[in-house]
Amino acid sequence: MENIDITIIGAGSAGLTLALLLAPLGLSIVVLEQGDAPNSTLTNPQRVSALNLASQRVLNHVGAWQAIAANARSYNAMQVWDADSFARIEFNAQTERLEQLGWICDNEQIRLALYQQLQPFNNVRCEFNCTINSLVQSERDVLVNINQQHLLLSRLLVGADGVNSMVRRTMQLPLTHWDYQQQAIVGTIICDEPHNNIARQVFLPDGPLALLPLPQPNKCSIVWSCAPERTAALLAMDDLSFSQALTAASNSVLGPINIQTPRQSFNLTMRYSSSWQRGRVVLVADAAHSIHPLAGQGMNLGLMDVAALAELISEALADNNDFSESRLLRRYERWRKAEAQTLIGAMEVFKRGFSNTQPLLKLVRAVSMSGVDKLPWLKSKIIAAALGNSGDLPKLAQPQVKTAHSA
Repeated sequence: MENIDITIIGAGSAGLTLALLLAPLGLSIVVLEQGDAPNSTLTNPQRVSALNLASQRVLNHVGAWQAIAANARSYNAMQVWDADSFARIEFNAQTERLEQLGWICDNEQIRLALYQQLQPFNNVRCEFNCTINSLVQSERDVLVNINQQHLLLSRLLVGADGVNSMVRRTMQLPLTHWDYQQQAIVGTIICDEPHNNIARQVFLPDGPLALLPLPQPNKCSIVWSCAPERTAALLAMDDLSFSQALTAASNSVLGPINIQTPRQSFNLTMRYSSSWQRGRVVLVADAAHSIHPLAGQGMNLGLMDVAALAELISEALADNNDFSESRLLRRYERWRKAEAQTLIGAMEVFKRGFSNTQPLLKLVRAVSMSGVDKLPWLKSKIIAAALGNSGDLPKLAQPQVKTAHSA
């Protein structure tokens, strides 16, 4: 049996970031992952994330940002419009006195950069391709049995194992979920016209279509959310027919479009654990919540979770307190639940508002959206929240030093 301080289950971006944030504290940490180690040959421009300024600050703090940015594309403007009305809004970095609004990053490149930064820490060990056979907690610790033969006894266990979290199921943490009744099609496209570092999103009657700029000036990653029947029809098309449908859906904003990679699809479901903590076990990121990709905030929300948890653990150690006690974990849960609930609610309002085809609602939607576009102060507040420049952020994610987070 091996005694350690913290076990992190899940070596995605959230789990690896948490390990990096905690590593300098001298805690003994084991990261368990049922899949492969990060690998540069596994990068896939179809699976990307939009990282905001708050996430960039956290990733820069742990030393991973330079490698991530080298394979990412920053965007300095966002254009959003409604295909069914005159509604349109645009956000511009120059107007906000910023160099960029965010970055489109390959998910595997993020993992790889984080994993590489972990290598110098001999108090952190990552176990890949491992089987987690059981997870049992007592009043003082959590016992994990891996590979049928190795026992890990830890003071704290963190579930960072994604939307189908084994930790959440084993701990019987109640889950609220609903089907968005949409599937997302992802792929990489070549555009006739350059994207000019602009992220674009059009709200179509059956769901949003995002065109996200990649490092090459004429390549974008798409996320096209549709009803299942429409998704099936689009996936059944040959590449030429799909490219033509995509060009029409985007109103030829980038000229004729050609799909470059095989299309993939996945179901869109909102998941929210009504309890994120039980004893010495706690959930972070997608294990605790998952949201619609239309605002591109999923990974940002998860990175703020781990930054908040690491902050509270660090404070506890500095005060010679138990970093795994329920009171501390409940503080984390209250803090981050408020942020997650706000974002989940906002995404549901957006989805329902833009999927409704009633003429009166379409008119109200168009007037409201166009009105916001003409109110610089309101646009600034909206973009500040999206970029991670406002809200109850962890210290490392704040644009400047603020007072410590209250209990």
